[in-house]
Amino acid sequence: MFRIAICDDEPMICSRIENIVLNYFERNNLEVDTQVFYSGEELYKFLSKGEYFDLLFLDIELKLINGIEVGRKIREDLDNQTMQIVYISGKDNYYKDLFDVRPMHFLSKPFDEIEIIKDIRLALKLTNKLGGFFTYKKNQKKYRIAVKDILYFENVGRVVKMVTVDGEEYFYGKMEEVFKQVGKYHFLHIHKSYIVNYSYVTKFKYDEVTVSNQEVLPISQAKRKLTRELQIQYEKEGLE
Repeated sequence: MFRIAICDDEPMICSRIENIVLNYFERNNLEVDTQVFYSGEELYKFLSKGEYFDLLFLDIELKLINGIEVGRKIREDLDNQTMQIVYISGKDNYYKDLFDVRPMHFLSKPFDEIEIIKDIRLALKLTNKLGGFFTYKKNQKKYRIAVKDILYFENVGRVVKMVTVDGEEYFYGKMEEVFKQVGKYHFLHIHKSYIVNYSYVTKFKYDEVTVSNQEVLPISQAKRKLTRELQIQYEKEGLE
């Protein structure tokens, strides 16, 4: 579970960020827990109870305790060095003051959705919660492999062929069950017989994709519209 806090004294800003967060995680089948705070005091009191967040979107111009002071308290008083902090402000003259807090990013208001999504993805990477493992059975034994090492899956009769950076593996299974595991990691179900890792696609065409190992895989007519929509979405999000 990835935990995100949003702290801003403007409810509309909080609502907008939270909607972007929830929509992103729903689209990508990832679990998230969000908490909204409207003051630095409220946020700090919550964290002082031992609660934690992986990512914090924090306004600087808060009343009483501003965002910079909250950040210092998180780093020094609570000794939390791992929470990723993204500062948000309508002004850009705080850079020197932010040095000790070591924020992950600084966003100037007004910000757009893509900036928020890029920060979410970066925080997922930095906290090692973006990647995962694919699990399969072979000869009554269970194996698992990091999804980042999988290029694509191919249905060959009752057998699934898995092509990885190290070679090929075969196991009994159904493509629908495979996709349930890997769909959340930006794999594209481009054909009833093919599931490909977006990260290894080097070329998109209307009816086919080329993978980094030079294999060309077909996109079925039924999958073309969705594949194109996901391609555009992932490109906007700056996926590597």
